[in-house]
Amino acid sequence: MPVRHRRYGGTPQTALADYIKQHSRRWVEAWLDAVKTDGGTEHYHDIEDTAELIRDTEALYHYLALWLRTAKWDPRIDPHYERIGRCRREAGFPMNEVIRASLLAKRHLWDGIVAGRQLSTGLELEAAKAIGMFYDRAIYHTIVGYEHDQG
Repeated sequence: MPVRHRRYGGTPQTALADYIKQHSRRWVEAWLDAVKTDGGTEHYHDIEDTAELIRDTEALYHYLALWLRTAKWDPRIDPHYERIGRCRREAGFPMNEVIRASLLAKRHLWDGIVAGRQLSTGLELEAAKAIGMFYDRAIYHTIVGYEHDQG
């Protein structure tokens, strides 16, 4: 018998996907504020047109929720992160700042999940595992894109 989440219904993965979808806009806004002020992301501070950054971070949360819901890795995810790596390199961003920005998005996602106190301890553990696996792969492909055709 599949496990059901008491508040959201469905499987824990589906409940987590729904929770991410419901709150992702707030997390994107918090991430944007952080990336524009964090000492480790100085190249992001003076970006006036933030539409691409917002789109990329919204896509991150969308792909994470989609993966949780379907249990299948969408074939668009890896190229998406490779494109981000290439674009940030071409724009002159140091790799460490690109990775720092990704980790800030992860932190805002996790802080939002924990602060909401809507999820059971079991679902929070499931979330930690899924988020870690997702970000590991996303960061790897960001680095692949950043390094592609370099030197």
